[in-house]
Amino acid sequence: MLDTAHRYFLEVVRTGSIKEAAACLHVAASAVSRQIAKLEDASGTPLFERRPHGMVPTQAGELLAGYARRTALEAQRVRHELRSLRHAERSTIRIGANEAAGRNLLPGIMAAWRETHPEVAFQVLVGAPGVLAQRLAEGGIDIAVAFSLKTASGVTVRHEIDSPVRALMAPDHPLARRAFVSLDDLRAYPIALTDAGATVKLLFDAASGGLDGTPFDLAYSSNSSSVIHAVVKAGQAITLSGEITLRAALARGELVAVPLAEAGFALRTLQVQTAAGRVLPEAAERFIGTLIQALQAEADAPPVAQVA
Repeated sequence: MLDTAHRYFLEVVRTGSIKEAAACLHVAASAVSRQIAKLEDASGTPLFERRPHGMVPTQAGELLAGYARRTALEAQRVRHELRSLRHAERSTIRIGANEAAGRNLLPGIMAAWRETHPEVAFQVLVGAPGVLAQRLAEGGIDIAVAFSLKTASGVTVRHEIDSPVRALMAPDHPLARRAFVSLDDLRAYPIALTDAGATVKLLFDAASGGLDGTPFDLAYSSNSSSVIHAVVKAGQAITLSGEITLRAALARGELVAVPLAEAGFALRTLQVQTAAGRVLPEAAERFIGTLIQALQAEADAPPVAQVA
C-alpha cells in the first residue's frame, strides 16, 4: 500500500494542481504541498514543473509516478488474491476496447469463458486507443484490445494481428463491385468517419492531406461507429473500417468491404495490450491466453464471401 506522500503525489500528477488534488483527497492544500516537498527533498530533485496552467511532472516525476502506480497496482493485486483465497471472491477482469471490438468480438469470447469460469465477472470500457493506453497506465483496466498504428509508451503488446482498413459501403453502392478503390474514387460520394483519435481518422487524414483536387465530402462524423455504420447502410455514404469486427454484417450482405489502393491503410494492427511491468491477477492472465487464441482464429479465418 502506498504511503501518504506517494498517494498525494499521484493525485497531483493526475489533476495537475495541488488545489484540485487536495479537494479530491479531502485534505488541506498545505498538507499536499508538504508531502510533495518531502518527496522532492528525499529524491534531491524537483518532481514538478510549476507552470501557469498547472503542474507537470519532470522526468524524475514521471519515473516516480510509474513506480508509485506499479506499487499501488501490485498491492491491490495481492489484496485481491488474498481475499479470493479466504472467501472464494468473484474475480473481475477489466477490459478496454474500441466500440466495434467491444460490440462484435468480445461478447462471444467473454460468454464462452464464463461457461467454464462462472466465478469471473467482466467490466468493459469502450474508448479510443489513446484513452485505453492511459487507463492501462493508471491501472483502470487490466487488458486492452486496441487498434494501433504504433505501440504506445508504457504498453506491452501481448499479441497482434493485421487489421487493414477497407472502404465500407452498402451492397448497392456504385463502387461495391470494384476489386479495389483509391481515395480519389471516394471524392464523388459522402464520407462518414469516426471522430479524431480513432486510427481510421488518423489514416484518412494522413493519406488525404497531400492530395490535390476536389475536396472530400465529409458529410457525417460521430464518436460512435454504430452510428457511422447505420448511416452507411442507409444511403450512399462510404466509411473506412476493418473487416475483423464486421464479419457478421459482411456475411449477411448488409455491408461490403472493398480494399483500398493506398498502402498506408494496410499498416494497422489489432493488439492485445497490458501495462508494461504490471503483474496481472491470475484470472486476467489466464483470460489473455483465450483472448489471443480467439483473435488469431479470426485473423486466420478465410475472407468473408460478400454479397454485392
